[in-house]
Amino acid sequence: MLDLSVIIVNYNVKALLEQTLLSAYKAVGQLQVEFIVVDNQSADGSCDMVKEKFPEVQLIENKKNTGFSFANNQ
Repeated sequence: MLDLSVIIVNYNVKALLEQTLLSAYKAVGQLQVEFIVVDNQSADGSCDMVKEKFPEVQLIENKKNTGFSFANNQ
């Protein structure tokens, strides 16, 4: 059973996204957590980093920058 869903909206902050995910994984302990990253058309390799280092994260790759509110509600 899932305890928590974590949604992260990203736009061109690859290094911060990686640190956020690493920190979040350390913090969840025994909780059953799903991570969802919604990327707003980053051009810094954020999506490739998520696919390579965090393949278990659900990644939504927007084809345009939809803004924080829209992306968060996807």
